Amino acid sequence: MPIKIALFRSMVIGDRRLTREALLRIAEAVGGADARTVIATGNLLFRSHKSVDRLTRELESACAEEYGRATEVIVKTAAQWRTLIAGNPFKAEAEATPSRVIAWAMRDPLPDHGLDQLHRRMQGVERVERSASGDFYCWFGNGEIAGSKLIGGFGLKSLGAVGTNRNWGTVMKIEAAIGQM
Repeated sequence: MPIKIALFRSMVIGDRRLTREALLRIAEAVGGADARTVIATGNLLFRSHKSVDRLTRELESACAEEYGRATEVIVKTAAQWRTLIAGNPFKAEAEATPSRVIAWAMRDPLPDHGLDQLHRRMQGVERVERSASGDFYCWFGNGEIAGSKLIGGFGLKSLGAVGTNRNWGTVMKIEAAIGQM
């Protein structure tokens, strides 16, 4: 059965924190098999024959049942995850300092106007690149990520797309977990 990766956009839903136990219940609710989480940042892996689109709808609905409201969920196949990894334009930087590279896994490709907006937000050595699959990546150099205009102060919907980010260290931990499945 194919592996699916579900990335929850928020770790706090309403006033409750997303837990490992809740993620496993949500996977079970959508018929996911062999479910596991990867670190405590809303990363759920499981096996399912269902399509990405169907799982997205079902996971968000199960999340709403569990928490009283949903958060956005980005679902990728294992092949799409490997495409996200291969598309990283900051490979050398990610190797040297994985916490300074952020990958945005997108539900739909980031449109040109969204990429233009991100380029206008860059400061100093920051860089943003979009891959052919529509995911995008940010390199922060040695600057303070928390203070960056690239990830703070806007919602992705204002860029014309829905997605969520993970630092490169987390991306690779998810890849290792896929390999173990």
